[in-house]
Amino acid sequence: MLDTLDDTHLDTIGAAVSGLRLTTGGSGLGSGLARSLTGRAITGAATTAADAWRFTPGRTVVLSGSASEMTNRQVDRYRKIAPSLAVDVVRTLEDATALRDEILAFVLAQDGGPAPLVYATAGPDEVRRLQEVHGRQRVSTAIERLFGTLAAALRERGVSRFVVAGGETSGAVTQALGVTGLRVGPQIAPGVPWTASLDGAVDLALKSGNFGDEDFFSAAQRLTDPRA
Repeated sequence: MLDTLDDTHLDTIGAAVSGLRLTTGGSGLGSGLARSLTGRAITGAATTAADAWRFTPGRTVVLSGSASEMTNRQVDRYRKIAPSLAVDVVRTLEDATALRDEILAFVLAQDGGPAPLVYATAGPDEVRRLQEVHGRQRVSTAIERLFGTLAAALRERGVSRFVVAGGETSGAVTQALGVTGLRVGPQIAPGVPWTASLDGAVDLALKSGNFGDEDFFSAAQRLTDPRA
């Protein structure tokens, strides 16, 4: 079992396992393997991707459905600097269409500054309580459906960049947007790049729970606009 503290450790692990036929681990391992096999440095690869990449014009939104420890910290930090709205999970079960429309109006009302954040992220105790009362699968399905329909409605109204936290949430968003394939762009954090749909309609930063540091949401936007 191996773990890392920074990108240089990924290079060390990549070099150590590059001769093996099969390796398993987080997606960050792929970057260390790639650099070991190609001999390209971290900064060189990242700079090349960033320089060649062109972001899709339009607005950005941050959607968070993950309940992981790191995502909770990312949400807490980002809420201090950006407009944010917590999803009422009970209403996703009882009045999802009206709730989506209210969230849609909130996001579109924001003009300038950091991208608005919509989050269903909660601590483990609250997640457990909601699941016990309403059922684990029912709650998860309702939240995923809400984020999917919200993303589709936002896309129709000019939002073209989506920063999404949570594996299931990312799946719901990409399906709702009709994304069938992605081009990989500049890295935001180990294992998490900006991507673009093959038709060029949207840019997506998709991360599962514990990827990235506490500044992840802001870091993603700084790549789209250094002034962010």
